Amino acid sequence: MISNTNFLPDVQDVAHSFSQAAKNYDQVAGLQRLVADQLITKGAGLHQGRVLDIGSGTGYVSAKLANLEAVTKVTGLDIAQGMIDYAQSCHHNSKLNWQLGDAQQIPLALPGHASTYDLVTSSLAIQWCKNLDAVFSGVAHCLTDDGFFHCATLGPQTLHQLKWAWGQVDNYQHVNEFVPLEVLRKALKNHFVEVSVECRPIELKYKSVQQLTKDLKQLGASNHNAYAAQGLMGVGRLRKMVQAYESLRDEKGQLPVTYEVYYIKAKTKVVV
Repeated sequence: MISNTNFLPDVQDVAHSFSQAAKNYDQVAGLQRLVADQLITKGAGLHQGRVLDIGSGTGYVSAKLANLEAVTKVTGLDIAQGMIDYAQSCHHNSKLNWQLGDAQQIPLALPGHASTYDLVTSSLAIQWCKNLDAVFSGVAHCLTDDGFFHCATLGPQTLHQLKWAWGQVDNYQHVNEFVPLEVLRKALKNHFVEVSVECRPIELKYKSVQQLTKDLKQLGASNHNAYAAQGLMGVGRLRKMVQAYESLRDEKGQLPVTYEVYYIKAKTKVVV
């Protein structure tokens, strides 16, 4: 089993955080929208037939795909009831349906859906999953023999400036850790063929550290790690972290924030 259980959150913690963030999510989801749009563009030739969107969130990707003529049905799967409720209230295309469920338990969440989907897609969701083998096994289980898995996820260099700034304060883990590329590739090759991974760093600019941390909290993406520094977010520590981060301001007076994005494309491994 390929997993990263030491560094990733409990399922219920993730579900609660994103349910709480649902109503305000789209207002601050600039990165998520950017990555989702890039994922859709990169997968232009794959969008047809029945589609499963894992970690569908507010329904942004699901709704866009449902508007395509070649797509006949889109199922949005999300672990957060708040996200499911929000998506249902915002999107009313008859091709859309929503399902509450865990990406690590797809056969349980979608019983009777073996070899059903022509495409499984996911944008910035599987980085929260502890058991990648379970995710990819479930994806392979529900794909047709000529189906594709196309997703975007985050790599370990994500928020490296914030990690560095906290590192000037103490040695505790204050920032989410994500799975390295070599672990991701190994897990993918257990279940798919023709695996390709494109790594694309995306740098955003912020006026203040406070705005960055506020956005992360509103997105439900503040530190979920199992070994997060509990009780170590006092005013003094925060002040020292902000002071360190301030030293990274560029010539325009802005603070850089980097996200390491992996775009994955893989084909069903047919078992003869």
